[in-house]
Amino acid sequence: MSKKNDKVAVVEFFKGLLIIGKKSVFYIYHAGKRLPHLSRLAWVNILFGVALVSVWSIKNTPMWYLHGTFPDVFSQQFVRNIGMFWVYQLGFFLILLFAVAVFILAYPNVDTIKRIDQALKMAGLKNGVGDSPKVKDIEVLNQSRKKVVIDTKGVPRADFEKKRSNIRASVNSQIESIWEQKEPKYVDLFLNDKPLSKKVPYSEVASEANQPGEFVIGKTYGRLVKNSIFSVPHWLTAGATGMGKSYFLRQMMLNLLENTPNLQLIGIDLKDGIIMRPFKDLPNAKIVRDISEASAVLEKVHAEMTERFKVIEEKGCETINFESHKRDPILVVIDECSLLYYGSRVSATEKEHAKKATELTEKIMKLARVAGISMVLGTQKVTKDTIDTHIQENMEGRLCFKVPSIQGSSLVVGNKMARELPRVEGRAIFRSGVDIIEVQTPFLGADELKRRFKVVSDRFKNGKSPLAQKLITDIVRKQVKTSNLNKKVEQEVKS
Repeated sequence: MSKKNDKVAVVEFFKGLLIIGKKSVFYIYHAGKRLPHLSRLAWVNILFGVALVSVWSIKNTPMWYLHGTFPDVFSQQFVRNIGMFWVYQLGFFLILLFAVAVFILAYPNVDTIKRIDQALKMAGLKNGVGDSPKVKDIEVLNQSRKKVVIDTKGVPRADFEKKRSNIRASVNSQIESIWEQKEPKYVDLFLNDKPLSKKVPYSEVASEANQPGEFVIGKTYGRLVKNSIFSVPHWLTAGATGMGKSYFLRQMMLNLLENTPNLQLIGIDLKDGIIMRPFKDLPNAKIVRDISEASAVLEKVHAEMTERFKVIEEKGCETINFESHKRDPILVVIDECSLLYYGSRVSATEKEHAKKATELTEKIMKLARVAGISMVLGTQKVTKDTIDTHIQENMEGRLCFKVPSIQGSSLVVGNKMARELPRVEGRAIFRSGVDIIEVQTPFLGADELKRRFKVVSDRFKNGKSPLAQKLITDIVRKQVKTSNLNKKVEQEVKS
């Protein structure tokens, strides 16, 4: 062999060693990441393996096994001679055990990296120069949860959300959420191998939302999701019949009444008031079942909003202050809002009420944030006919239960995730801004509802009241011109 070929062989040899070394370090690194999360049984198995290898080496068991299998090749004398060097056997088998353990421990992470890299490539996620995102690291959070750090290569986070289904199918795990790090170069992909619970009792989670304006949305993989009507004032809930939409509205209303003693609740339910009927006797609630009364109540809400604009202007404030301005937070919940805005137009009078209700809702949603007024709309199906497009644009909080079509899901949460939900009552997709999370919403039984209503009602006993003002539905105001003020506030809100 020539000297040139010898040099090439040496170079290739060292290249091979370098590749093996890098692979070894890669596997050892990911094996080490899983060590803190090993179960007690796994540690027992590892220790048992070490003990077994030690005994085998001292007893010369592998060599005697070879002698029994191939006596002509491995004689008794040969086995005895080898047995004198049992320390070498122990070292060899411990290294072999270590290599097997590293492979077994690291394989789940390594396999996930390969599959996600392949999924990102197959999904068509590419930057301007054709590079696909790559997995940078995997952090094991516990036995069922992982955080996958992805180098985006300049691909926007929204594109990852669009390809969520492709990624989930490739990794065979549920995707909790996709978060953008402070440095936009990376996104965190949270995976969970543990399925969501099919039932979350309200009694187990209600106390977690303990600040005024807070309410529980539901449980996701490994954590509780909650939000506030003070930070996200307007909400849209949608979903097919029997999937839990109306019952979620009921537990949301109760949760807010429990956490916010001075809350004024207005419920509009044109389906005979079945879901909201239990709230009708609460001193700080008004439940409406008629379309003409509904438009009249919305007019009073609008009038109260205008009054609050005056207070804000007089005091030189940016928003209403419930304590110093002696005002209460107001929550308006409309279940099956399509019956109010569209489905009830069976006569000229009802058509006029529906038109009026739509106009008032749009005005309230556009400006009510600074006035401390929130609106929650529930519907089976979202279209431009059932809910005006301008109203939809002002609802930042979205919760969509299972729907029969991809289009229905896309209109509420911006993707097809609600269409792909399992048929589990209470299972929904929550979206606020760019955050999209699958949740199991709380279940509230009738007996617990009655028991908790008593606690809310007791706050008004013996002439006491946590409210700072009279129920706005009971206030009679003179009609005044407020268009200039409304325009001014609208301009300030837009700016």
